[in-house]
Amino acid sequence: MRKKEQIEVRHKDKVVAIINRVLKAEMMGNFNPIFCTYKGKERLVKSEEGDLSDPFRREESYRTSLYIEVE
Repeated sequence: MRKKEQIEVRHKDKVVAIINRVLKAEMMGNFNPIFCTYKGKERLVKSEEGDLSDPFRREESYRTSLYIEVE
């Protein structure tokens, strides 16, 4: 079983919820964006620490500040 990560849900830079989701990565050339499902839609997961989509530069510490943006 894959580990669930804690993710903030933000609306206009304000935290509206905190969720726990399994992350899913996709390969797109040299980039590897990470997604999670929220309310039935795939959302791009971001980090306050740095760029998650660059697999060569991201670090384990990026997992401490994950968030998604919703409308």
